[in-house]
Amino acid sequence: MLARSLERTHALGQNEPHAELILAAALALLSGQASGEELEGSTPVQNAGCNWRQKLERSFFAPIDAFAINEQLPHKQEARIYRPYLSEFWNWMERDLLAEDIARAVEFLERRPDDEERIHRVAAVLRKKAGEALTGILDNCAASEREERRLKMLLGGERALQDLADVAKVFKAEPWLRAFRRRIPDTLSERALKQDADILDLVSAYATRHPEDVPVIAAAMLDRAEAPWSLGPFAERLARVRGARWLTKTRYAPFASIVISEVERLHLLAHEHRKNNPDPVGFAGALSAYATVVKGVERDMDLTGAEQWRGRIAETRRSISAAVADELAGAAGTVRRALQVPKTDADGAFRSNEAALDAAVRTLRVLDLSRSSAEVLAVNEAGKRARQSVEQTLEIISRSLISDLGKAKGPNRDAVASAAEAAIQLCEICFGQEYAALLRRSRQSAMAAAA
Repeated sequence: MLARSLERTHALGQNEPHAELILAAALALLSGQASGEELEGSTPVQNAGCNWRQKLERSFFAPIDAFAINEQLPHKQEARIYRPYLSEFWNWMERDLLAEDIARAVEFLERRPDDEERIHRVAAVLRKKAGEALTGILDNCAASEREERRLKMLLGGERALQDLADVAKVFKAEPWLRAFRRRIPDTLSERALKQDADILDLVSAYATRHPEDVPVIAAAMLDRAEAPWSLGPFAERLARVRGARWLTKTRYAPFASIVISEVERLHLLAHEHRKNNPDPVGFAGALSAYATVVKGVERDMDLTGAEQWRGRIAETRRSISAAVADELAGAAGTVRRALQVPKTDADGAFRSNEAALDAAVRTLRVLDLSRSSAEVLAVNEAGKRARQSVEQTLEIISRSLISDLGKAKGPNRDAVASAAEAAIQLCEICFGQEYAALLRRSRQSAMAAAA
């Protein structure tokens, strides 16, 4: 999306400072060249062809951006497409479905490499052809079990075939979907979804004209909703019912189902941040987003009688609660490691353990969330034990370090000062700014006394 935006800005002659540098880096990453994957002996023309294929692929799938997600949901949600599948679909179409068309398109684009707008027109033509071809193929799969099995093997399984059907559905809906997206605000506020009559009438009209595409309309609105959970009450307004029990029996049920899928997506995102994001606030941020949506769903939607939706949320809560409890199990030890005084060498130099400090910041952020979102995370006992041990550890070690700072001499003094500063940072997260300010005054007094 960043690369596409920069390309369009460049085509309009509205270049921002450093835009060319950012665009070049983005295109290199997208084409795999940034990691040294260029073929040895390839000519500049061949490399240009590769770049045009990458640009054409991105433009071809541009209408899918609002529906594509990076997490593979535990339950398939119609109109939400697993983004990594798109490159597989493109490879399959380039190899089997639209081989000649794509080859001609790339050759056509290479004749005018300075015309960026051309690519969008060419991609639109290819999308129309692909939509027609996909409709025929999917009809054949519905009529022939053998053909369905063959296509599953080519694409990578049942879920890939379902996502391909969603791609075909979005392509087919593109003419009216483009008009629909132009008529709804770029940002749908909670108030608009719960009270605005114009948006309600607009969505109702489109849903009446395209009843088979209600999940597509719901996913398009989720992409712009500030408060995803408010799509539940919005669906009840559309269906003129109260309660999920009755909503499940109407054609507007996909609006609520897609909110549940967003809960599942955020739960997977939180796990991903926990495992792979070194940013000390990444996991807590994802966890906070998950808790906010779950709170909103439980406040605004009565799920009594909608056992499938309740079960899906309960499944994510069990998983998240286990992860948070595991994170808090060694909280005090994590804080102690972050506050160890760094060892100095013969020259008095030392290296602070930034990784340990980041781990402690992350633990304290999660600990704070376990208290503010206790009704969602369900780790009351584990959180209470962790909080008591962490608070005691922080109080004792921070005051000890400040006391040692007044006695430290020579090269070791800077190392103690570094550990004391880390302790004050952690105390500010745990106890607040006033307590941290008190510690800073104590530190200044200790250093003045030592001097």
